[in-house]
Amino acid sequence: MRKNTLPLIASLSALLLPFAVVTPAAADTTDVVLVQDSMDRTVKAGLGSAADGTTYDASPVASVSVANGTAKLNAAAPGATVTARPVGVAVGDSTQSTAFTLPQLPKSGSGVYMSLQSRLTADGFYQTQVRVDPKGVVLLETLRVNAGVQTTLGYTWVPELRVKAGVPFVLETRLAGTDAVTIDARVSAVGAKPTSWKLSVTDRAAKRLKADGRTGVRLYVSRSTPALGVLFDDLRVASNEEDATPTTPTTPTTPTTPTTPTTPTTPTTPTTPTTPTTPTTPTTPTTPAGGAPAWNVSGARTAAGAAAVGTTKYAVPAGALFVSPSGAASGTGTQAAPFATVQSAVNSAASGSTLVLRGGTYHESVVVPAGKKLTIQSYPGESVWFDGASTLKNWQAASGRWFSADWKYDFDSTPSFTKGEADGTAAGWRWLNAAHPMAAHPEQVWIDGVAQVEVASLANLKAGTFFTDVANDRLYLGSDPTGHSVKTSTLTKALSLRGEGAVIRGIGIRNYATSVWMMGAVTVEAPKATIENVVIYDTASTGLFVGASNATVRDVTLARNGLMGLGANYADALVIDDLLAVENNAEHFNTSPVSGGVKIAKSRGVTVTDSALLRNDGPGIWLDQSVYDVRISGSDIIENRGAGAFLELSQKIDFVNNLVLRNVGNGVKINNTGGVNLWNNTIIGGDRAVNIVQDSRSASDASVPGHNARRPFPDPTMPWLIRDISIGNNVIGESAGNCTYCVEDYTHRYTPAQLNIRSDGNVIQRNSAAAPTWFVIWSRGTANVNPYVFTTWANYRTTTGQDANSTAVEGRKVTDTSGRLLAGATASARTLPGIVATILGSTTPTIGARFP
Repeated sequence: MRKNTLPLIASLSALLLPFAVVTPAAADTTDVVLVQDSMDRTVKAGLGSAADGTTYDASPVASVSVANGTAKLNAAAPGATVTARPVGVAVGDSTQSTAFTLPQLPKSGSGVYMSLQSRLTADGFYQTQVRVDPKGVVLLETLRVNAGVQTTLGYTWVPELRVKAGVPFVLETRLAGTDAVTIDARVSAVGAKPTSWKLSVTDRAAKRLKADGRTGVRLYVSRSTPALGVLFDDLRVASNEEDATPTTPTTPTTPTTPTTPTTPTTPTTPTTPTTPTTPTTPTTPTTPAGGAPAWNVSGARTAAGAAAVGTTKYAVPAGALFVSPSGAASGTGTQAAPFATVQSAVNSAASGSTLVLRGGTYHESVVVPAGKKLTIQSYPGESVWFDGASTLKNWQAASGRWFSADWKYDFDSTPSFTKGEADGTAAGWRWLNAAHPMAAHPEQVWIDGVAQVEVASLANLKAGTFFTDVANDRLYLGSDPTGHSVKTSTLTKALSLRGEGAVIRGIGIRNYATSVWMMGAVTVEAPKATIENVVIYDTASTGLFVGASNATVRDVTLARNGLMGLGANYADALVIDDLLAVENNAEHFNTSPVSGGVKIAKSRGVTVTDSALLRNDGPGIWLDQSVYDVRISGSDIIENRGAGAFLELSQKIDFVNNLVLRNVGNGVKINNTGGVNLWNNTIIGGDRAVNIVQDSRSASDASVPGHNARRPFPDPTMPWLIRDISIGNNVIGESAGNCTYCVEDYTHRYTPAQLNIRSDGNVIQRNSAAAPTWFVIWSRGTANVNPYVFTTWANYRTTTGQDANSTAVEGRKVTDTSGRLLAGATASARTLPGIVATILGSTTPTIGARFP
């Protein structure tokens, strides 16, 4: 069922990345080729002379060479820049392209930047660049550089392209105009032949570059990335102007090496209004035939999530067992005679085997039993889907309704993790929202791929809805199915992994009618599992559940699942990396007791890195009930309808370098949780941007839920106190509630000083002198006495002695809509604690979340 489900994905580009729009690629009015260089020569230092006579300025010349039909730019050290520019070519309106190849991906750090430069004169230049990180993730940007000062004109992530070592890709850019300079850009695999531009921007600023100028190719390796080389080939520069002719500039145009790296400074004034605090209602994207929707990650720094289903190419080991939807029941698992079902292959496989699934759809529920260590993966380059839905036929019309008697399913609708248990009644334990009473019913129906809404009675049936008459084995539709495809979920689970060391990779999973108490459409029930490059969406409750230790969830997309994207319990040493959790709790259960993107309970030693938790109906990430020793870093937590990050009843958490934007609940809430390092984050928006709360729940009270039964009672590592919290070098602001930065002890026992809560080196903003009402709330630790409420920053700092080196800003914004600091918004950054420096990979103090 998709009961009152939000339509899937908003095109938020216009709000979050105002320039990241796709524009049809119009044909150039005139195409005068100025440079066409296939690099068919050998030159040890520099680029020599092309067949058309083109020569180049290269710098450093010893770092540029040509051999075997390609040119090489070799960055000799981290932070190095290498350029190559055609001599005697100056052009205004132009189209440029080249094919780049990375012989090796960056080993670490922010990555490598490969660029095409345009209109390069003494006044500056335009630069279209691709950044590739160690995972091959692609960021496409356009910049303007004036006297070494760089301005970002637009950027967008390119999730459909993952760069691989040794595989070339094409970067193209097009410039036109003087009163307004339009710059188009795209990056694609060689041979892809795109028909539209990926990024289009218009520069109307006074510093725009109007004159004809030189062009060039550039390599920059970030200071955090080891030295490497880049190949380029098939350089083409064409003029789009009828009177264009090559001319030789009379003076050098710019310094060879810019004074700053290519990571841009954000313009002082945002080009569009800030996105409202309340997330925009998304719209459903087109789903390719047999594929998954294109999940929109606009606004996030990272293109997190799985590779597109059908694009992974895992090696097939000798002795692998093959499975195919077209296999015969008598199949033996060879490539010529594959098994017909995954479960039959699992049953036949010895522990240690690899099962290779040929392309197609598998309508199965598979159990990997205890004692079997199996790898299940897609055949290289083939699209493999586990699909829990079937086509429903034989429709009959009856009084403006349509029904099929082929539907004979009775799924369990318990709204709890305990089968048969009634919904809770206490605050925070009531699963069902009165506005969405059918949320726990797992039935799901789609007409031509459009989700229908389940209703509780035949009397409520109308267009766009459905009703299941269990007693009479009928499914009713309120819309005419004649001539349309109707699919309904008919299976409850996709995969139950009970064998230690299971590996699942390169597949998609969708449309399962999973009851809440089943925990997930995919469940990890034994240690050392790996889930990699897997997409799970449109399941009726939770997409993925991890209930065992030493699991790795890497490059996974969890989207539009009914209750939650990922749930975890007793999942010690859990590693979550490059996860995309988007628009989960699609059935709109209450936020508590569980909902949203990711919820982790009773687990120790957890890491969450480089992930994107976007627009979930509930918290983006929620740690609850004795979670210990957690690192959350490099992640984007944006526009969730609960708290961005909720750290509750837990201990020892490093929350570093995260982008927390426009969440509806608190930006970051720390509740009965201590040992927290909250450093170098950008936390903008929410009811309270940062809210630190101590309530009456006690770690020594056995009647309070949340104790880890595997630990001694009371657990000395889990005091459930907001003690030892360090807050530094963050950007905090734009609270929609009554307070920006809030520390409260509802028990009136402790002052922040007694709890060792320390804050310094932050930029803290409020919208005006009266909004929020209080800049800061600070506990007094005295029985029956309300906390301090500070309406001015000076009063807060004088009274508490905190934030001596922080900066307060009133009445203006301090970040753009992507979270980058605006010019003039800064503070005296504090020396990094050792663990923070380790996470950031640098000892250099900076303010806010770091951008590539």
